[in-house]
Amino acid sequence: MIDPIVWVCLGVFVVLLLIEVPIPFGMMASSLLYILYQRDSFVMFASKLSTSFSDFTMMAVPAFLFVGIFMNEVGLTDRLFTGVEAWIGHLTGGLAHANVLASMIFAGMSGSALADAGGLGTIEVKTMREAGYQDEFTVAVTAASSVIGPIIPPSINFVMWAFLSGSSTMAMFMAGIVPGVLCGAMLMVWIYVSIKFLGVKAPKSKKYTWSERMRATWRALPAVAGPAVLIAGIMTGAFTPTECGVVASAFCILVAVCVRRFSVKMLLKALRSSISSAAMVMALCGTGLIFNWMITTSGLVKVLVAALLSLGSNALIVILLNVLMLFLGCFLGASQILILLAPLLISIGKGIGMSMVQMGVMAVFNLTISLMTPPVAPSLFITAKAAGVPFNKCLKYGCQFLVPLVVTQLLIMFIPAVTEWFPRLMGVM
Repeated sequence: MIDPIVWVCLGVFVVLLLIEVPIPFGMMASSLLYILYQRDSFVMFASKLSTSFSDFTMMAVPAFLFVGIFMNEVGLTDRLFTGVEAWIGHLTGGLAHANVLASMIFAGMSGSALADAGGLGTIEVKTMREAGYQDEFTVAVTAASSVIGPIIPPSINFVMWAFLSGSSTMAMFMAGIVPGVLCGAMLMVWIYVSIKFLGVKAPKSKKYTWSERMRATWRALPAVAGPAVLIAGIMTGAFTPTECGVVASAFCILVAVCVRRFSVKMLLKALRSSISSAAMVMALCGTGLIFNWMITTSGLVKVLVAALLSLGSNALIVILLNVLMLFLGCFLGASQILILLAPLLISIGKGIGMSMVQMGVMAVFNLTISLMTPPVAPSLFITAKAAGVPFNKCLKYGCQFLVPLVVTQLLIMFIPAVTEWFPRLMGVM
């Protein structure tokens, strides 16, 4: 039985969203209304907020946000792309493949798709444009490759899911490696298909000499060494995922000093941006715990879970969940949807025997695909805006790149080994 007042509270939440009230305030207002109606103690309200803000795992969020922002400020992204380009840029479609590989490496430091699209993406678009690639295709490749950001560890969204579901952050990080590499491979296959069979123009860039390749690799080494050190440190247990964020931040500052691009002004700018973004994430998590308590206590989640499980087909249930997340992802951010749907996803996962690790990777990757899904497609929009290309002209190629992304998602959904094999091998699951 669903408590009728929850519909009023949800209506208040939707109205507040429509008038552009920040989501944390909307969740807090609707939850407060429910608490007042039920005459529950506000001690619970304060307790859940304090639990969220004091959680050790969530301390990684501001550190990873800082890394993505600071790397773009320092300019390591241009060295990274040039280093990859030096080796494969002269091949057919080489710059497009270099685009994907550079994004995979950058993902190992930033953990954010939009940080990739807004930072490394501008360098990639500029280089491919100068080489003669079609602008619309260039923007689509860049936006699609940025999707890898939240999958390859470290990942801010994996940290949030681990907090919400009580999973191991280490297991989530390890679970993202195979899907991330698989996604990159699928994108590169689609690039080949586009060039060979769909008539996409792909000029070759100049062929670097061996001495130029060595020089470009040496200059890119700090950007490549960062992800290698972090992943190796996590895998060997040298530091925890939370400590990983601090190590990454220290590494970025050290590199900035070594390449003589460090300045106090740059540091303060990155810190300000990181703090404002982290504040929003923490506010979402804090108010999200209370909001989730409301919809769980009201009986709404129980009814939805029972309705889905009554379908009798695990495959159909998983597909419907993904359709729901993809639809919501067209209008809300990934973090907000993770928080809103966490009680439902966790309950369904337990009901159909899906591990929280597989469910988490599936949800995060689904919501990352939504960054490429019209009508909003924020990753595609940001890249198109940075490149000065009309957004509507990029949609054709952007929608085509949904094919390899959806294929990767299907593998994650229906083959548990894709997400669980590596964490089990490393003994963290």
